[in-house]
Amino acid sequence: MITPISIIKPKSPCAKGWTRATWWTAPPQLLALGYPVEAWEHRENRLFVLSALEVAKEEGMPALGPEYHLSISAMGERCSTADAVWVLGQFDLIDAKEDNHVPNGKVRNFWRPVADHLSGYECPCVDAEPAISEDKGDYVWRGVSN
Repeated sequence: MITPISIIKPKSPCAKGWTRATWWTAPPQLLALGYPVEAWEHRENRLFVLSALEVAKEEGMPALGPEYHLSISAMGERCSTADAVWVLGQFDLIDAKEDNHVPNGKVRNFWRPVADHLSGYECPCVDAEPAISEDKGDYVWRGVSN
């Protein structure tokens, strides 16, 4: 499959200590979505990040255009909120919003519209879908709307 080309690129870390995770290969189902994605690792802190540029399309949702999407893990395990906030700073996405929809998820997902005037946008699912807490409230995911 051909790697998608975009004028806008996924976010890259703006600090030292990060390397491209050349060992990681995008699965076909991710490539089929057609969005650019880069894999990064910070070996010292044992963090792994998929940085993508996506357009989330859902019926009844406003058209936000492209969004930065960071999926953060502690090398395949769920990272703490503190680790996730640190990574957001490393990728210059401190204003990204967490939005998870996977029970027992191993990654934490953060989104931020590329358009600066939409920074801080909160998905309507935050109010419409039940919030389920794990790890003593450190990880929140949302189930299906009633």
